[in-house]
Amino acid sequence: MQETHDFLVPDYFKHFSCKMGACRAACCQGWPISITMKNYFTLLGIECSAELRGRLDRSMHLVDRPTEDEYAQFSMRYDGECALRLPDGRCSLHAELGPENLSDVCDLYPRGIRTIPGYECSCAASCEAVLELLIRQKEPMTFTHESHTLRMPRKEKRLAKFETLGREADIRLWFIRIMQDRSRSLPYRLAKLGDSVYRMDEALQAKDAAKVESLLEHGVDGNLMMDTGAVDAEHLLHGLGIVEKMIDCLDGRSDSIRDLGETALAYFGTGRDALENYGIAKEHFESAFPDWEIFFEHMMVNHMFFSQFPYQDRPEKLMEEFVALCAVYVLLRFLSVGCMTEKTEESDLIDICAALFRLVEHTEFDRIASRLLHGLGCNQPADLWELISL
Repeated sequence: MQETHDFLVPDYFKHFSCKMGACRAACCQGWPISITMKNYFTLLGIECSAELRGRLDRSMHLVDRPTEDEYAQFSMRYDGECALRLPDGRCSLHAELGPENLSDVCDLYPRGIRTIPGYECSCAASCEAVLELLIRQKEPMTFTHESHTLRMPRKEKRLAKFETLGREADIRLWFIRIMQDRSRSLPYRLAKLGDSVYRMDEALQAKDAAKVESLLEHGVDGNLMMDTGAVDAEHLLHGLGIVEKMIDCLDGRSDSIRDLGETALAYFGTGRDALENYGIAKEHFESAFPDWEIFFEHMMVNHMFFSQFPYQDRPEKLMEEFVALCAVYVLLRFLSVGCMTEKTEESDLIDICAALFRLVEHTEFDRIASRLLHGLGCNQPADLWELISL
């Protein structure tokens, strides 16, 4: 059901439009598309051409344990494409009957609507059209309230409870502003963000409203928990070893990054060769994309807003969410550097980042990543600095 609300949205939101058949990697490719009970019975009796009727009847099937929100799915073809996709890349349902007859999932994606603590909407970075907007944007992302009419998901419920003293929106935007401080490198910003999350969590758990207000107004003073000095070759080598183990573990969980991870690891090799090869690849990447840090800033900020960092709906401590955010940055950096060694096209970089965000933003990646880094003995400030300094 479409509703009109005043949403808090990022500045690029009004410029987003679906690329339809022009996508290099369609959002329906390789993913089972869920159908609500309402969608299913609507499509079962909808008037359409004989060709579309055949596609619908052959592709829709009930899931093993139907619920009102996930009642059925569209079957994938042998090549991983949605059975409703036309040869020119468009959706046959959309092409013939219009967007109002799409399933809720297809109509909303890549938009993510939130109703707690207030109405918000942004877009997942797993969509290449979103990343194409972000890579061309040079100014820091801003957020404004705008009226939009969108098909609303079912009423949102939060399973996890957080102490925010009524300042959740202010706190989240404060964390985002730290990531947008271009007077510092991105690794330093992450280190400062870690301190800020820690201090804010302390103040919130103590229900110290004055301390919360002071942090929002003045920020964090003093030395950071992470030693943000230069990292020597031994520490970088150790950091590369940790990333290699991360990739090995995640490869088995994600088709979207398996090939990318194997490509990067094969190029870098092991031991001292890995350190040398990483240096060569890093120099090539930063030369080919001199504004890479701005693009990465936009992706990190967009992910923080899209996922409501650090108040994801999970019973995790705020610092665990920070550890997971570090993992997102590290994988972005490692895969981009390692898979762009002979490439200079924006589209290639965008495809790598979109593939990673398929894993990050559409699975329980945050929980997996923080526990993975714990298991690898890499969750303390010094260890994290070795990773994010790569």
